[in-house]
Amino acid sequence: MKGMQKIRRGKSFAGVVLYALKPASHHKKDPIVIGGNMDGSDVGELIAEFNATKALRPEVVKAVWHNSLRLPKNEALTDAQWSEIADDYMSRMGFSETHLRCYVLHDDKDGQHIHIIASRVSLDAGKLYLGRNENLASTRIIQQLERDYNLTRTKGPKASPAAPSPKPKLKKSRNEMMIEKRTGELCPKGIIQNALNELLDTRQSITDFVQQLVAQNIRPIPNIASTGCMNGFSFEYNGIAFKASQLGKGYSWSALQSRIDYQPERDNAFLFELKASVSEAPCTFMTTDAPETTTREINSPIEALIHVNHAGQDEFTNASVKLLHLEAGAGAKEAPDRSYAISAFRWLESIPYLDVIYRMLKNLKIPTLKRPRKHKTITSVRVLEIMPLPQKNLFESAPQSRRASLSM
Repeated sequence: MKGMQKIRRGKSFAGVVLYALKPASHHKKDPIVIGGNMDGSDVGELIAEFNATKALRPEVVKAVWHNSLRLPKNEALTDAQWSEIADDYMSRMGFSETHLRCYVLHDDKDGQHIHIIASRVSLDAGKLYLGRNENLASTRIIQQLERDYNLTRTKGPKASPAAPSPKPKLKKSRNEMMIEKRTGELCPKGIIQNALNELLDTRQSITDFVQQLVAQNIRPIPNIASTGCMNGFSFEYNGIAFKASQLGKGYSWSALQSRIDYQPERDNAFLFELKASVSEAPCTFMTTDAPETTTREINSPIEALIHVNHAGQDEFTNASVKLLHLEAGAGAKEAPDRSYAISAFRWLESIPYLDVIYRMLKNLKIPTLKRPRKHKTITSVRVLEIMPLPQKNLFESAPQSRRASLSM
């Protein structure tokens, strides 16, 4: 038993379903659906069911998954046997029961084979089948099925002399692997790497390369000098940009040149235009809301600290305050003096922090905030009468002091 040389992913379920169920002269009998987990069996019903899963994840460009399993010439299986083997194959490939799929039998002079058409989008909350290294995994699983079901052993696909260079290894950080495990989806870096690997399997022009990336919501940003020297690409997905060096050595310009049809005389004008359009595009960043700035005067140190503390509130407090504003605004019929209402709510915001502010100022050892250690009570009053001193004659006293000094 053999599978297709490469498992295919596509955008349109209609195209692959029509192809699989289309009668042809080389078929011994018309193709029919012999298994799967779908309710319908004709073309219209199958397409409608598949498209319903695609609607769960509209951002997934290629939701179609297609492979075939072929027996050697002059061998045959019953419909039930084919269905059992196909179910086992899909389970080992990593598909769950909630991934819709159908098996279409073709019987011709070269032998029986079935087409497996599946949706990568699950009915279970739209979980996406990722399928890492699926061509290699499919070859290994088919060999296991031949042994387990006593089928004729066939050799695996031989590498052709002109086989493309091996795909670069996808290195991921610990955080990226944790995100993928939690969400069940590839991280942005992995999405870009997979898209590049698929496109680089076939040599194509720069314009086709860029257009197909853009169709998958990946924006290539060329690094081309004014002299026309092309230095490579960086790639952006969902507002996150990666240099080629961050994706891996296999995506550097020296590696891409051998896998892309690049002609400077023909393509440089397109690359300059692409670079200019990227430079003019507005940048979008995820930023937190800045604290509100007021122009009112701050008349006391305590009010200043309250203002600073208010500016540094955490997100939970800000959310609570916003909710308080909304509730107050919804309940008020009229707001003639909006500034007064806003200032009142600001004082409400500061209430949970008054104790904190008091302790801060107390630690600063400000005397006005210190409590007296002992309260003293006035029990009596003493009156002192201060009499003025008699004025001495300065002219008379001076000679006396002089005579005293001479006598000594």
